[in-house]
Amino acid sequence: MHHVIPWHRGGKTDTGNGVLLCLHHHHHSIDTSGWEIRMIRGKPRIKAPSCYDPTQTWQPAGEHRAGAPAGPASRPGSRPARPARPARPARPPSA
Repeated sequence: MHHVIPWHRGGKTDTGNGVLLCLHHHHHSIDTSGWEIRMIRGKPRIKAPSCYDPTQTWQPAGEHRAGAPAGPASRPGSRPARPARPARPARPPSA
């Protein structure tokens, strides 16, 4: 769990101050990449670096929950998942 307000800066160690991030973003880039995460009215919001969003607008974070299957992409600027390929028709039995 990523602490939105870091523990060493007085952030609480509870789920109200946490968001789930993948390992790479949690340990390597969230603090140095220009992305920001804040809790606004109890829900996580993200702000992209100006190179991605010149307006610097806070956006709702994805609605994924731990243990739930991932659904279509829900982050601003992300692409929707590709539709599944239709099943191949069965080949007729060979003679």
